Amino acid sequence: MDILDKYQLKEWWIESLTASQRNQVSNDYRPMGFPVSDAPYLYQNVDKTYFSDGAGKLGLLLTLSIIADGEAKEIIRTKAEEELFLCYRVFDGNLIDIHLALASLIKHYYPLRANQTHYEKAKELCLMQISFASKVAKKFRHPKKPKELKRLHKITGIRHPYYDEPQMLPSHTGYKQLAIILEKEGDIKSAIKLSKQALKQGWTDDYEKRIERLNKKLARKVIKKTSL
Repeated sequence: MDILDKYQLKEWWIESLTASQRNQVSNDYRPMGFPVSDAPYLYQNVDKTYFSDGAGKLGLLLTLSIIADGEAKEIIRTKAEEELFLCYRVFDGNLIDIHLALASLIKHYYPLRANQTHYEKAKELCLMQISFASKVAKKFRHPKKPKELKRLHKITGIRHPYYDEPQMLPSHTGYKQLAIILEKEGDIKSAIKLSKQALKQGWTDDYEKRIERLNKKLARKVIKKTSL
C-alpha cells in the first residue's frame, strides 16, 4: 500500500492528472528525513517507510500542490480545498491538519487579493480557521503522546517536557491576517476585538502591541471625526 492508497487518492490521482504530471510530482516528492531512493516516494510501500500520519491527507495534498508544476498545481490545490471543506463540515479529521491547511490556503489567496474573489476567499478562510481556534489551541498546548512513549514513560517514570508540560501556542494566521484586513478596511473596533480574542486564547503574535497601536489609531480617528 503506497501513500496514495493510504489516503484513498489513487483513483483521483490517475483520473485527474496526466502521466507526465504524475511523474513530475512523484519524482519531486521528498519527505524530510527520507534517504534518496530510485523509487518515487509516493509509490513506496508505506509499511517500509517511516511515513507519519501526522502530515495527514490535507498536508500531503498541499505539499504536492506546492511541488507540482503548471496546471497540476491548481488541480491538486483544488482537491486539497475540497478535502478541507469536507473535513471542516463533518469535523472528523485531525484539527491540527485542518488548522495548518487553512493557514496554507490563506497565505496562498491573500497575496492574490487584487482579485476580489480571492480577497473574499482569504477572509472566508480566516473566519473558518478562527471558528475552532479555541479547540485547536488545546491540541497545540497538550500534544497527544504516542502510545509507545506513553507506555515507556509509565514504566520509567520519566516525564517528557513536550508532552507532559503545556506548550506555547504558535502564530495564528487567521487571526493575524483578518485583523490586518479589518484595519485596512477601516473597521478598527473589530480589529481590536479580534486581537483581544486571540490574545485571550494565547496565540503568539505580539497582540499587546497590536491592540495598543490600534487603540491609538482609533483615538486619532475619533478626534479627527469630532473636530470636523
